[in-house]
Amino acid sequence: MNVTPFSFEPFAWIPIVGILFPVFVLAVIFGFVALIRYLRYRERMMMIQKGIVPADFDRAWRADVRMQARSRRQPRGGIITSLVGLALLVGLWTLGTGPWLLGGLIPLAVGIGELLTWVITSPTQEALRETQARSKGREPGDIDDRFQPRNPDDEG
Repeated sequence: MNVTPFSFEPFAWIPIVGILFPVFVLAVIFGFVALIRYLRYRERMMMIQKGIVPADFDRAWRADVRMQARSRRQPRGGIITSLVGLALLVGLWTLGTGPWLLGGLIPLAVGIGELLTWVITSPTQEALRETQARSKGREPGDIDDRFQPRNPDDEG
């Protein structure tokens, strides 16, 4: 068989297609997702320019409320984890000292860590209200008008 630099095996392209086809499919999927996100962004910006409050604004606000509720539940999770770890530690201690005590020490340490994180990072409610008001360009105690739609007739 005479092999030249430009010789071509009949099925030599199969591994190349097998490698490039999934890459092409992923590129098409990511491109489509990026296009959809861009179109939603443009629609949102046009709604804001026209003075219409986008529907997902309320959803984002509710997500913020859920996050605040979750931060209020954090001490409960830390206490439960700590107490479960303590119960496991006491229960496993009856077997004597050994590496099995880690089954109780690890959850106990994680629970204490959760409680310490909550204590260190949670601001007071008053400080939280002041920060939110200042971030919106208001003084603390001003009326929150974020749900009042902007009237396009007032722009002139």
